[in-house]
Amino acid sequence: MPLLAALQSLPSQFCGEGINHNDQTFTGCLNWMPLPGQRALLLHYSATGADGSTLHRESTLLGYQPDGTLCLWPVMEELPFVLPHPAIRLAEDGHGTLEIVFASGPRSLAELFRQEITIRLEANGQLYLAHAWGMPNSSFEDRSQCRLTPVGGTA
Repeated sequence: MPLLAALQSLPSQFCGEGINHNDQTFTGCLNWMPLPGQRALLLHYSATGADGSTLHRESTLLGYQPDGTLCLWPVMEELPFVLPHPAIRLAEDGHGTLEIVFASGPRSLAELFRQEITIRLEANGQLYLAHAWGMPNSSFEDRSQCRLTPVGGTA
């Protein structure tokens, strides 16, 4: 099942626990809303520390490029620009789990900032969200992950 349709069939809000690149635990919440024509979704994700501080916020457009490639366009406080993240890998395990990895560029281009965002819809109804990145001239590593469960309501 395509990711857009799969997300639209689930509750529109998920929350759960995660850990970031500074080994800080956080509560992550992801919610989305369909955009006109049902061709795209607007996703909002936040990570809140145990003390109530905002550790991360992003708003992301999820839709298709003209060539049919699924793509994320995340807008986040940490980046002064918006990079398209086309889907580079899709995996379905036959048991109801769907995983898509979106990337702003190849991991090997160490002279540039590069990022991967992984969204996995699991057969048990949970959602897994992970961010990996490498700053220019530094290593590319997994940096943040969160396992989310539905909190109610549908899109």
